[in-house]
Amino acid sequence: MSDTVLRADNLTKSYTVPGGTVRAVRGISLGLQRGTTLAVVGESGCGKSTLARMLVGLEKPDTGEVCRDTLVPMVFQDSLGSLHPRRTVRHLIVEPLLIRDRKIRMTDFYESSAKKLAHSVGLPEEYLGSYPHELSGGQRQRVNIARALSLEPSVLLLDEPVSALDVSIQAQILNLLVELQGSTSLSMVFISHDLSVVRHLAHQVQVLYLGQVVEEGSVERVLGMPLHPYTQALMASDPALSTGAITQTVRGEPPSPYRIQDGCSFAGRCPRVEPQCRVNEPTLLSVGDRSVACFPVAREYGKSHANTKT
Repeated sequence: MSDTVLRADNLTKSYTVPGGTVRAVRGISLGLQRGTTLAVVGESGCGKSTLARMLVGLEKPDTGEVCRDTLVPMVFQDSLGSLHPRRTVRHLIVEPLLIRDRKIRMTDFYESSAKKLAHSVGLPEEYLGSYPHELSGGQRQRVNIARALSLEPSVLLLDEPVSALDVSIQAQILNLLVELQGSTSLSMVFISHDLSVVRHLAHQVQVLYLGQVVEEGSVERVLGMPLHPYTQALMASDPALSTGAITQTVRGEPPSPYRIQDGCSFAGRCPRVEPQCRVNEPTLLSVGDRSVACFPVAREYGKSHANTKT
């Protein structure tokens, strides 16, 4: 049996909006291994959430394919907005089971399932009768995680699940996810812009820029020694991760997603830009222990973009 529990091949997604067409995701592929966490990182607007919605089936890709062996539930950033305000915690976390089999409401299985799920995420039983507005942000996110786990999925997708929480509560939720993964071999896709959080939780990471992967590999190697200029800039912008060795900075704002320029999409901001970067689009190449889409990096490591996109 393959250890890959979720795979995406060459996904693309565009939206027609007033003013033009936004190419939100452009040729992204990924593979998630059993019992591991893949983090997807990048600036706002880089395509992270669009990718997440395609992975769980909320959006259909224009081209490409998503292969999943099981239902992939999603935990959203807005812990309050994703919960029905007039449902108790008891109902919310058992709701997926009710949808699958309405008869369980008439059995002891309903109550025992609610208690078991609450216990699995560290939520005291006395909160089962509470409503979402009566809970703290961290408690609500525990409810969301419990609901996502109710059908015992092998894959969980989390879209910025701790970004709206206080730092101390963030740590509690992240530790909960680590414990759940250790006890159940749960696989996770973790969408985030916070590299400190990614370093704590993930095993593999993909760095996105304007809908494309520019660097991918193990968290230890990519965040420990980033090679792509954009990854280096992300690291330098995080005081918790920057050691002073990385001082790479970028200039200006990202180009308009309505009119993505020729060549490398990062060329207009890159401190290492070369003439060919403004003409040709680099492809992901294996560079040692990771893959990078960058002409200067490829040359430095003796790689060739023979199949460069134009």
